[in-house]
Amino acid sequence: MTTITAVGTDWDAIRMPRYLGLAAAAHLGDALGTVIVEPGERRMYVLVPPGTAGRWDFPDTHALGEDSYLPLPPASRSEPPGPYWLTPPGYRWKLTDPDDLRSALTAASQPPL
Repeated sequence: MTTITAVGTDWDAIRMPRYLGLAAAAHLGDALGTVIVEPGERRMYVLVPPGTAGRWDFPDTHALGEDSYLPLPPASRSEPPGPYWLTPPGYRWKLTDPDDLRSALTAASQPPL
């Protein structure tokens, strides 16, 4: 069962359209941390260190920090229906470095040559 949890203590989240997030994930490779996908909303959330939301600004994305909530899928859910883990948290949640994420989003936003 999906639960709703507060954001901003152990991690923040960057919400983005799924197409943009998947393209950025390809650029990040092994640097990509824990990611939640909301298929019905066609968006995904990349988990980043706490405090990132206060200084995040990138087009077509939205930072969630304190006073925000996020749906957490069951630990074993890796596909729809409902929210699921693109990259599950495992034993220890891996957070994506915000600078790496920004670089990947910039690369993913560039039109092909």
